[in-house]
Amino acid sequence: MPTEGASVAAEFEGFAAEQVKSGRFVDAREVLEAAKAALAREAEDDDLDVEYLRQAIQEGIDSGVAEGDVFGRLRAKYNLPSRR
Repeated sequence: MPTEGASVAAEFEGFAAEQVKSGRFVDAREVLEAAKAALAREAEDDDLDVEYLRQAIQEGIDSGVAEGDVFGRLRAKYNLPSRR
């Protein structure tokens, strides 16, 4: 799909031109570098979120099986109505 690449390039050029015109960036290369840095930070944040979730899941597994009416205790703690 050659036209799709051209469309993306034109869209980026327009975006970069607006950013340069606003004075935020000196040129399109600087806009691209900022975009790459933002994507890298986002990917790093996603990796940290996944690792946090893995650790939380493992802590839950390691804590063992809950005993008694767990959901009943949570409903009481948070003043939620009984589902019965």
